[in-house]
Amino acid sequence: MKAYFYLIMGALVLSGTARAQQLEQFGLAGKTVTAMHLFWGNLYAATQDSGVYRRYLGEPDSGWVHLGVPAKNLNAIFAFHTFCPLVCWKGILVGATLDDAAGDSALIYFYQQRPDTCTKKGHWIAADRGVNRMTVNRINAITGTAVCEPILDFVTAFAAGPAFIGRSLDRGKTWQQVWQQPLANVLTLASKKRSPFMPFDECVWAGGCLKDVVPDRFKPLILRSFDSGETWEDRSPLNLGLDEECQALALNPADTNMVYAALTTTIIKSKDGGKSWSIVLTDLQARFTSLAVNPARKQHVLAGGVIADNIFLLYESFDGGEHWNTLFSTRSVKGVSSIVFDPFIARPRPQMVYLATLGTGVFRYTLATTKVEQTQNVPEDFRLEPTFPNPSGWREITSLTFHVYAPSVDQLRVGLMNVLGQEVASWHVSLHAGEQNLLLPLEQAKLTAGVYFIRAEWRAQIIVRKWTVVR
Repeated sequence: MKAYFYLIMGALVLSGTARAQQLEQFGLAGKTVTAMHLFWGNLYAATQDSGVYRRYLGEPDSGWVHLGVPAKNLNAIFAFHTFCPLVCWKGILVGATLDDAAGDSALIYFYQQRPDTCTKKGHWIAADRGVNRMTVNRINAITGTAVCEPILDFVTAFAAGPAFIGRSLDRGKTWQQVWQQPLANVLTLASKKRSPFMPFDECVWAGGCLKDVVPDRFKPLILRSFDSGETWEDRSPLNLGLDEECQALALNPADTNMVYAALTTTIIKSKDGGKSWSIVLTDLQARFTSLAVNPARKQHVLAGGVIADNIFLLYESFDGGEHWNTLFSTRSVKGVSSIVFDPFIARPRPQMVYLATLGTGVFRYTLATTKVEQTQNVPEDFRLEPTFPNPSGWREITSLTFHVYAPSVDQLRVGLMNVLGQEVASWHVSLHAGEQNLLLPLEQAKLTAGVYFIRAEWRAQIIVRKWTVVR
């Protein structure tokens, strides 16, 4: 009953909100936005070739303000207030790729907006002292925590790149290497303060890949620190046997032991601080690049990325990753690079989600406040609801059964994949318009006990369901 409720809720949001709202262009059209960060009502965007932009999301909306071009190839951004009582100082750290030919000789740049008024522009300075430019040629990710109180003010920042994680305790002026591994490449960082008033009480996660002894092979790397980077634990998902790299991490705002990781074609989840991992989504056609957990609804997760030819891809789950649906099927928008939820839901307006893309700027959509009684409305989007037991006994089940709604006549492709992403069975079915029951025989599949994923593709819409087979 619980799973059915979530499926209905997911279908409602897709058919009610996504169809009517679509994707709303939110500026920076035509630009490749590599990273975004939201801090105190300001949305910051790092772009390729065009520098850094800031947009105030309150009333009145400021529009995008260009803050300059510290380097040509920016990969990461982290914004904070450098000092809060009495005056307004704003700081931004961006990570870059070394490019001497373009005049980009630093890995990290710092932008400080002077006090007096927050309307005066600041300036950029090189801020990578302590980072070895001989061994680190780019900064892939920056994160941190800013605490601004009348009696307490501190900023802890982390930066990561090939074989390197660094920490700064002086707002990015100097960096100390806190982790290194010659064969590693750290691609993403995520952090969360456990106590808002205690320095060095930050949980930090890092993800990337580690080169294997076999040439051109690598395995995912996931690290965790519970003491603001002083010590690190290896939490890599070795039990899954995946040959992928970790592209993004997202923490549950209420529990730092619950974490999601986006691997190249797979989303995994841990409930125990990375001691064990489970696969919650696999899409062999995708390259996942971003993850986000809704701070207002902890079970609401978004996973973004690209499919062939850098086409937009966005998956959504309302039950912590158990079931997923694709959103906004469109070929006119480029792939997703960053996802940001607006946490300021106390305002008299719906909650927003902001999506950075790799070539078409920034988009947003409005989250619906859907009520359960809306289920009597006739659906207008493709829907697929499993009716077979889940979990299933591997000796007893001989077919997969579904209740399906198709808005019009078209072909449906269904694939059954194991946790390694290998397709063990596939079906092509002609659907008629309207409600119908679907039976898919399993004679062609060689099933064993374990976790499988059912991937249904109808036109440009994809639905993925997790299925467990037990002895």
